[in-house]
Amino acid sequence: MHQPTLSRKTFFCPEFVPTGVDDDFCLPCGCPEQLPQPKFPSPTSALSPQELEEVEECIMAANDLLLSLVTDDEINERALQLNLRRLRKQFVTVLVDCGNKKEEVSGIFLDAGKDFIILVNSETKNVTVITTNRILFFSSANRKTEAHHEQELISIDPCLRRQLTFNFGETVTKSPFLLNLFFGLDLSMFLESYVGYYCYVRTDREKQELDGTLIKIRTNSIELTKYDEKQAVDFDEICIMELEK
Repeated sequence: MHQPTLSRKTFFCPEFVPTGVDDDFCLPCGCPEQLPQPKFPSPTSALSPQELEEVEECIMAANDLLLSLVTDDEINERALQLNLRRLRKQFVTVLVDCGNKKEEVSGIFLDAGKDFIILVNSETKNVTVITTNRILFFSSANRKTEAHHEQELISIDPCLRRQLTFNFGETVTKSPFLLNLFFGLDLSMFLESYVGYYCYVRTDREKQELDGTLIKIRTNSIELTKYDEKQAVDFDEICIMELEK
């Protein structure tokens, strides 16, 4: 999932914007000429910026907790995804249930979809995919540091900002990153971007390890080819997938 350039800073409207400053909204040519004038944004709250940020963080935490308590499986998946995404860029170790065998996988936490997580091997840069229903234990090297909530689209291209404002559905559906950010991607949708890549698959079958070029994604399975032989693997059988960079 290719991401727009992001910023870690927290956004607050400036108290004063002088004349002549670009509005940063990618205005199309042919718009009526606007008289230059200073801008004074109205406050969004009676609280100070720091107090408002603390209140918003509490509200977000409460909403995440409420979502996690809902019985609907799809909402639970989304709530889990949002919580896991806070671990991005941290080095993590995951204990994976693979039938009669338990495997430990480590790497940089890249992102989480609705039903899977993505790690990056710090040496090979290969991408490792693990379905969330296989995770037994999760640990982070930075577990004592609180995960920081980022406003991910704060510094995007002005034209992308405009497209999201006026053509949200059309714009989001063209980007796996935006789809995952706003709605959450299923594993099958994510893997569509990796058709043609060589991958290694560990399963809970008797023959645990398979490898080959990923050639087809179905709703519940993938298809690999190696030496002109094709083999299908159900998602339910997959423990770990490693995709070559």
